[in-house]
Amino acid sequence: MPFLVATVLAAGCAPRDAEVRLARVAAERRNFEMTLDGLEDRLIVNQSRVRFWREMRERHESVSAIACASQDEHADEMALRAVRPAHSPLHRARVAAATSTAGPAPARAPASK
Repeated sequence: MPFLVATVLAAGCAPRDAEVRLARVAAERRNFEMTLDGLEDRLIVNQSRVRFWREMRERHESVSAIACASQDEHADEMALRAVRPAHSPLHRARVAAATSTAGPAPARAPASK
């Protein structure tokens, strides 16, 4: 007989206990979904940051390559100018021709004191 009473009491309490469990599971599910939504938001933000920094790296590599090429050309030109005389023989000939056709420079009058 005591076994029968315990079974009836357990059966009577079971639906209420099931409702509590279902409510608890629903609350845990909502909490879990909110946590997953927060993680998804963080993941999206981090992906955009990674994309931004990759683009910045690519731009930097491109600009660095251009700068290096420009500096190489500049260094080559500087080296050529260091080897060449300041004025070429053609320049000297033109300057000499221009001064000879203009005649001698006029003499200046002495400055009076």
